[in-house]
Amino acid sequence: MQTFRYSFIAKLLYRYGNIPLNLLLLLYLASSIIGLFSNWYYIFFILINSAIIFWLNKYYLKIYRTFPFTISIDDDKLICSDYFFSKQTIEIRFEDIDSITGGIFSGFPTRPTYIHDGRQNVTIGFYLSSGKFNELLILILKRINEELYLKLIERVKELQGNDSAKKR
Repeated sequence: MQTFRYSFIAKLLYRYGNIPLNLLLLLYLASSIIGLFSNWYYIFFILINSAIIFWLNKYYLKIYRTFPFTISIDDDKLICSDYFFSKQTIEIRFEDIDSITGGIFSGFPTRPTYIHDGRQNVTIGFYLSSGKFNELLILILKRINEELYLKLIERVKELQGNDSAKKR
């Protein structure tokens, strides 16, 4: 059984990175609210700051719900644990994986990769750029059903074809 974990710095960033950002954005929001009393156009800054705070917190809540910070893999399943808000452990059998999206499969390698278990209706996510998660994805691709594997390979080839067409 192999275990994959985020580094201390990555774990710190993904768990607590929104706290200083929210504090900074709340200061800007407060100054915009105070400025609104002198000039009406500060409403635009209030709307922009509020939207950024909303999207930032939405993103971090998604990380908290779907990103296990420890993933163990053996011959027939993934064991996901160390979630931020809970002590739950999720086991995903490879034959139950019905989709893998995001990351290299969406054309953006720096975005998270999501694995969906159709039987339990559970989705987990991880960043390939953190630690040895590339190895984890390779091990998962070796163990999923062939139909899904071929579909994913076709998708990557399609994305590579689009990239080479754009460069011409």
